[in-house]
Amino acid sequence: MIEKKLSIEEIKARLKVVCICKGIKQARICEAIEKGADTVEKVNKVTGSGSGGCNATRCGPVIKKLVETKGRILLEPYKTEVEDDDLNF
Repeated sequence: MIEKKLSIEEIKARLKVVCICKGIKQARICEAIEKGADTVEKVNKVTGSGSGGCNATRCGPVIKKLVETKGRILLEPYKTEVEDDDLNF
């Protein structure tokens, strides 16, 4: 099996934290999707994402996008519409 050499951008994207509350990186989310977690709920169950203090308001949209792309690493940050002020922190 030939492994693809990752670019610096791909490496940085893999190390990007998706679930801030639990510190779960994009690579872990994508790995769960590649292993069969095909819904946000299944990804959350496998990885522990979505169970932090924000109740997935930050990571939920990113995980949804990763599920839609079948675990393809997102090079560009995926912005959510929720600000901390909206969550009454």
